[in-house]
Amino acid sequence: MATTMGPFELVTALPRRGAALWSRLTKRSSSNFKFAFLFLGAEQREALQQVYEFCREVDDIVDEREPGPEGAQAASEALAEWSREVARIYQDPYVGDDPPHTDLGRGLATSNKHFDFPREAFDEIIAGVAMDLEQSRYPDMEALRLYCYRVASCVGLLCIAIFGDQSEAARDYAIHLGLALQYTNILRDIAEDAQRGRCYVPQDLLARHGIRDQDVLDYRYDGRFVAVASDFAAAAEREYQAAWRILPQTKRQALLPAEIMGRTYYEILQEIRARNFNVFTRRASLRRRDKLKVAALALARTKFASL
Repeated sequence: MATTMGPFELVTALPRRGAALWSRLTKRSSSNFKFAFLFLGAEQREALQQVYEFCREVDDIVDEREPGPEGAQAASEALAEWSREVARIYQDPYVGDDPPHTDLGRGLATSNKHFDFPREAFDEIIAGVAMDLEQSRYPDMEALRLYCYRVASCVGLLCIAIFGDQSEAARDYAIHLGLALQYTNILRDIAEDAQRGRCYVPQDLLARHGIRDQDVLDYRYDGRFVAVASDFAAAAEREYQAAWRILPQTKRQALLPAEIMGRTYYEILQEIRARNFNVFTRRASLRRRDKLKVAALALARTKFASL
């Protein structure tokens, strides 16, 4: 599914998985968040790198598992150990005597003292990654939304802690933006996921337009697929717009890195639309100069909004 990277890439770790920054934020989106990192301090970048590494660790457990039931069982046990490591990260040192076992766990425990990460976000990310052990299809948008909330929105909840705004408005913003980014990721990466035998587009949406998931796996591009992709893009659009309606209620300047991410992915969505949703021949992406333009416009919006 999803992806990871150097400091600039994390932000991209949103686990989409394949568990998408946001993919975890994700293994494939590294460069899209490079410019967002420019607005963060050293301590924030270090914490984001740790979050990124956590997402990468749990994502790789599933993506790189051995085939068959034994591989799935081994992956499940490895995820369970990371759940225990999360518990150790949050353990009161004056009460427990079992500190984190890994360098990453110890680093996150230190960063947690500064940024107050919501523990449930780590737990939900692990639960989301585990869903890829159990299913490769989703019956409807409600089921897919849960998956995307876990592997993308919860990464966003960790990010806003680092950015410095954990207000209710910021949380709602992160949830909607995470869903928007993940939906865009899914639409963009339909062909790559098909190579892995995965189809994240909800089954009821496919059926509504007379398509079987096998048609997607076979790269069948026709008017029916365009209708499916258009509806799915509309779902992503609704999440972007919901996030942006909330943005003025937040500490907007603190959330500038997230805004750059969101605007970057929104432009990718527009490129997919401009190509009439043909995601099978070439993966949608932005040129470097376009990413710079997106970052500059996001910065300008933030600055003018504060006047």
